Amino acid sequence: MIRLRGLSCIYLLFLASIRLVPLVNASSDSDLDDQCPGYNAVNVQVTETDLTADLILAGEPCDIYGKDIQKLFLRVEYQTDSRIRVRITDAFQSRYEVPESVFPRPKPAGNPFSPTIKFRFATNPFAFSILRVETNEVLFDTENYPLVFAPQYIRLKTTLPANANIYGLGEHTDSFRLPIDRHHTTTRTLWNRDSFGISPGTNLYGAHPIYFDHRTTGTHGVFMLNSNGMDIKLRKEDGDHASLEYNMIGGAVDLYFLAGPNPVDVARQYAIVAGMPAEIPYWSLGLHQCRFGYKDIDEVKGVIANYSAAGIPLETMWIDIDYMDDRLVFTTDPNKYPKNQIQKVVKQLHEDDQHFIMMVDPAVGTRSGQA
Repeated sequence: MIRLRGLSCIYLLFLASIRLVPLVNASSDSDLDDQCPGYNAVNVQVTETDLTADLILAGEPCDIYGKDIQKLFLRVEYQTDSRIRVRITDAFQSRYEVPESVFPRPKPAGNPFSPTIKFRFATNPFAFSILRVETNEVLFDTENYPLVFAPQYIRLKTTLPANANIYGLGEHTDSFRLPIDRHHTTTRTLWNRDSFGISPGTNLYGAHPIYFDHRTTGTHGVFMLNSNGMDIKLRKEDGDHASLEYNMIGGAVDLYFLAGPNPVDVARQYAIVAGMPAEIPYWSLGLHQCRFGYKDIDEVKGVIANYSAAGIPLETMWIDIDYMDDRLVFTTDPNKYPKNQIQKVVKQLHEDDQHFIMMVDPAVGTRSGQA
């Protein structure tokens, strides 16, 4: 274990070869968060495949969003040729993170390997970058953007190319390529909701805090393993660059950098982190019919009959929450969806080797005046 102290910039040696990559000290900007002191890295310890450090608040706290945390802990792991994990959390107080039982963390591959991306950082104040080994192209860079870390607010910001091609951060109603405009901040809110008829730029059902950055030189991915509500802001800054900023209301900074270098590679690397799809029943791969708005069970019967009449295979018929009695879970509307009529439809489908699925929303409704 090597201890490096008293340096304004540190050069890291990770396994394969010496890579001297100086990072100049970060400077402040005009935004409110950018006036915060950030952190200094001390007690830095480096091995062939990982790095740890204490991050100490570098000056008077801003305390804009609660009391800034005085001491953080940094761990960097070179996990595979194509994956680096960067984790920053409170040095003393445990914080909610996605449980290991829910999201098992991938383990490092072990030695030896030859990383295709590399980590560099400055100590005073602390900032870090991720670069491609072959070209020294900067993929992620927090220089000039101090880290803000409070009990219920985390801010981490990186520079992007001026016309960055950023995809992901779904689900949402924005364009496939996320817009980056000097006169408008694109805010991707990760807060799941079920809604319809909504305007562009709105959050939807799922939260996937990963983005693909597609460049002429290659594609890489950045995954933030944090299940707290967050805004991710994309904007064009003054000069020849843009930025991406995480604003999170809790948890930790837990970043996985995926080297690619093409979109398919990034997707495969992300699947290794997030987990492969669960095995599914063969019949689920067939043709399914589903929509919201069937007025009654007779309309559902007609849809099933029309598939047969048209000679179109139908593996599974779904019905949405229209069947519920006043949207109450575990009920059926006695007039529009009598239980005995639903049972007849299910029985006939099963006799024809078909399937039937009734959606169940997790919300539990009530009627006025009833407990």
